[in-house]
Amino acid sequence: MTYLALILIGILVFVLSLSMAFDWLPILTENIRMLFGTILSTISGLYLLINGIWKAAPDPAKELVAKILRQIPNLPNYYKRRTVGFEIESEINTALKEFSKEGAGFVEEEVVVKWLTPGEEARSIFFKGGKAYIKLDFAEDKERNIVEAVLLYCSECLLPETRQYIPRPLMRAIDINFIDELLEKRNAVRGRIYFTQKVIPRELEITPEINKYLDTLELLSQHGLFIRILLPELKDYPGRAPRKLTRRSHLEQIESFIDYLKTIAEDRKKAKKRAWLHIGETIRLGIVPVGITDRLHYEGNKPYVRRTAMHNNDGARNVYLVGYNVGIYYVSGIAREAKQRGIVDKYEIMEYDALIDGELDKNVVARMSIPEGAGKEFLRKYPRVEDWPDLEEDDTTISSEKSDAPVSASPPEDASSQDEKKDNSAEQWEFTVDSAWLKRANTSGQSINGPIAANDVIKILGVNRLNESPYKSLKDILLASKFLYERWVYKDNIIIRR
Repeated sequence: MTYLALILIGILVFVLSLSMAFDWLPILTENIRMLFGTILSTISGLYLLINGIWKAAPDPAKELVAKILRQIPNLPNYYKRRTVGFEIESEINTALKEFSKEGAGFVEEEVVVKWLTPGEEARSIFFKGGKAYIKLDFAEDKERNIVEAVLLYCSECLLPETRQYIPRPLMRAIDINFIDELLEKRNAVRGRIYFTQKVIPRELEITPEINKYLDTLELLSQHGLFIRILLPELKDYPGRAPRKLTRRSHLEQIESFIDYLKTIAEDRKKAKKRAWLHIGETIRLGIVPVGITDRLHYEGNKPYVRRTAMHNNDGARNVYLVGYNVGIYYVSGIAREAKQRGIVDKYEIMEYDALIDGELDKNVVARMSIPEGAGKEFLRKYPRVEDWPDLEEDDTTISSEKSDAPVSASPPEDASSQDEKKDNSAEQWEFTVDSAWLKRANTSGQSINGPIAANDVIKILGVNRLNESPYKSLKDILLASKFLYERWVYKDNIIIRR
């Protein structure tokens, strides 16, 4: 009925347009023609605008349309189904896009919901035109639909190339844990109730062996290891798995890796401070915890850069830096230095909240990919930390208007005026720099990344780049000011509060 109405309207508009163009209806006045033209152009403009928004941001657009339709009483059944479909598509696609930034390892296909028609019984998923079409039983409960849709989606799209190597009980446990993380990320309370009370018992009845994996995977999720370490490593598994391995050997490799991650999570609960290394036949990686305040304060990045090289020398392909406490401010600097020194090929940084001993702690993880032999070559050239060549100062920072703690002051115009006014203006800029840095790190051991600290100095000195000032680097700033030197430490392109 809807399509027929649209066709009739289209025919009417087309006939009116032709009649006006060829003057078939001379009784139409000029004003009526202008009105009709205005209406037609307005409709065309609105169509182009709405179509552009729909294509540019489909998920927010679907969410908005669904909210509007929900307010209409006695909505026809067709539009009610479209409303629920839009809600599901928006929720799932938004959550999957967020997870994709963390390397979770699923097929990044846009989800489109289709409802089963009378006579169709089996739920299914198929792919067409870069989209994943999910056919479901219709239910007005949005949360139930989302859970069932994601469950079906995971069966085909989560780790699609790795599933062949993982027996069904473990793979289904991974699916279930992924769905639980997705629902938690959405804060879907009702969805999790349906999931835990209906879906998990149903899955356990089908495959009871799932149960032995669920507690371990939940522990990994609490510590942020499931999405950010387990799934990315399993995603890369097919390209690294030797063909000679039997199915049993694949299971042993993957179970051994999961046990390794479980040990890490348990060690973190017991506050054990050590580096972890896992060298299997297929999965080889190291994890370096970053968070011991005294060590970071007095030794800076270098012990962690060296540990990264050592893990690679011992066989690790990837090394993960896990920052906690004050270490969250150091992880990106350590990864950057490891790359600058030629150890790391590329890295990515992810932030998350880890649940440790019942408390949420902010963590930062860096996933660093290392070419084979890079760590060994670096350690061969520089066996002692004291032998490492200095890195070039980062002097490319440009003043930005979007500073977290904007400050300003009048700097000395040049070196000579600084000497003449050292009792006044020099003290003023020192105090202003100190105040700016204190806004970012006001307790002992806290740190500021070099580019951010330099950006504050740039604003205060009124220059575009640090090397345009009388002080060419952050190190020169501290050496030139006894006041700042007594309050701040410069190490590895980081400013640390004494």
